[in-house]
Amino acid sequence: DKILSGWNAMTITGLLDAFHAFGEPRFLGMAVLNMQFLEQNLLEGNKLFRSFKGKRGTTEGFLEDYAYVIQAYIKLYQANFTERWIERAGNLMEYVLENFYDPNESFFFYTSLQSEKLIARKKEIFDNVIASSNSVMVQNLFHLGIMLDRDDWKTKATEMAESISHLISEEPNYMSNWGIVLAEIKAGLAEVVFTGESGLSRKHQFKKQYQPFALVMGSDKPSRLPLLRDKTQGDSELIYVCYNKTCKLPVKTVEEASQQLK
Repeated sequence: DKILSGWNAMTITGLLDAFHAFGEPRFLGMAVLNMQFLEQNLLEGNKLFRSFKGKRGTTEGFLEDYAYVIQAYIKLYQANFTERWIERAGNLMEYVLENFYDPNESFFFYTSLQSEKLIARKKEIFDNVIASSNSVMVQNLFHLGIMLDRDDWKTKATEMAESISHLISEEPNYMSNWGIVLAEIKAGLAEVVFTGESGLSRKHQFKKQYQPFALVMGSDKPSRLPLLRDKTQGDSELIYVCYNKTCKLPVKTVEEASQQLK
């Protein structure tokens, strides 16, 4: 009967993966309601709390909680293109970089600077039953770096993943999520932008295919997001496939867009 922020965020991610695979709106609805509960009860500004049991606990979230909540926000944005979700992810990332990041070793501590002072602050690196908090944060940094046009975040993610690439190849059983992140960095992720009133429906069609190396964005109105600003003018129903902010010729169908992927 104890509600944990990180574990609920993992459930949101699972619901959104199911939504894209099966096209069931109820999965998206459950994910949105879950995130609204976390926002109302476990978030105070950009500070995330660990647990809820009748009322909010006093313990600040660990890196695991922030990592999975940020991941859930990124997935929520890609599910319904509500820009508030991606903006919240970016704000939480700023907080985590300020309060968890160790510039000396270029990894994240498990506990915040704001938390109770410990004799030693550990770092969680190895993937185990669930992906390690550092590997999820590196993936978040890379994805948000692309979606919010933050080259500094992409660079930081690349440096962190490459610094332990030897461990990823030597100990794949304990570095599985790191391997996924490094593969995304090396292969490069497509930025697939859907515009116009049919953008969401075409995105749903696109996501029914398994596209592990693509991030989706879109809007049917002028957008504040850097990668959308010059693509959402007028009433064009177009799909842009871009790599590193360089776009191929826009197309109108999901089939054409899929053919433009590497």
